[in-house]
Amino acid sequence: MYIRQFDPWKSELCTCPPKYSLNPYTGCVHGCLYCYASSYIKNFFHLREKPKLIESLKREIKKIPKNSLISLCNTSDPYPPVEFNKKITRKCLEIFKDNDMKVLIITKSDIVLRDIDLLKEMPSCVTITITTFKHYKKLEPYAPAPIQRFKALEELGKKGIPIGIRLDPIIPMLNEEEIEAILKAAKDSGVKHVIASTFKPRWDSWQRISQAFPDIAGKIQKLYFKDGAKISNSWYLAKPLRKDLILKVKQTCAALSLTFSSCREGFPELNNSPSCDGSHLIPDKSFSQEQAAILF
Repeated sequence: MYIRQFDPWKSELCTCPPKYSLNPYTGCVHGCLYCYASSYIKNFFHLREKPKLIESLKREIKKIPKNSLISLCNTSDPYPPVEFNKKITRKCLEIFKDNDMKVLIITKSDIVLRDIDLLKEMPSCVTITITTFKHYKKLEPYAPAPIQRFKALEELGKKGIPIGIRLDPIIPMLNEEEIEAILKAAKDSGVKHVIASTFKPRWDSWQRISQAFPDIAGKIQKLYFKDGAKISNSWYLAKPLRKDLILKVKQTCAALSLTFSSCREGFPELNNSPSCDGSHLIPDKSFSQEQAAILF
């Protein structure tokens, strides 16, 4: 089965609504140093097409209840550079539209703009990950630049597509000083909702961060591996420090009139939105596109 129920390792910290997950591609070419998926997917930074994906998807979708929420994607990006010509994600969206599904898109790519025509015809929203302005060339070496992502958000919003950002991950002493600047840029781009997460290293992502930012890694190593805690296969900051970072995002969001939620941090009481993943932005399918554009 290519469509699976979303269940991130049965984590007790997960507060996501019931939904399905689909990754149209295996692996990702963005090369983000903080990526956690590389720890459990072999050759993750080598992108592969899934065999007979569209053929299988047409069968699998018949087993999914109508109006179900499908997340694209929770592991790989649905819009790698090859998607512009391959159009595999677009074919998936066409199947979802024809079968009355709701879609939550999570991406770092402005290629999503190509599919505005489809997204306008179905219950959908787009959340784009923004991590840093200063360090993106080292931290996310092959992903589109942040300015491209913000331009994509602005264009999506103008076309009536509900939009949000994922400020993810927040790495102590690396990009935490950029929180306010990123959120102000999000506000200026028409964003209404922010999802925030802290860096939760695994063995390989920590090695990559340490090699790229040795001074910072030396300073925060103790915060994770002595003062922090291992939950499942990831290392978390100690709860007080983690909460301070999340509160900083929430307070800045409040000052900018943005709604806020955090993802797998353990502080659901801080969220002030109906969903933690931004799926509440998806308008009811009974609304017209004109009504949705007014609301969002």
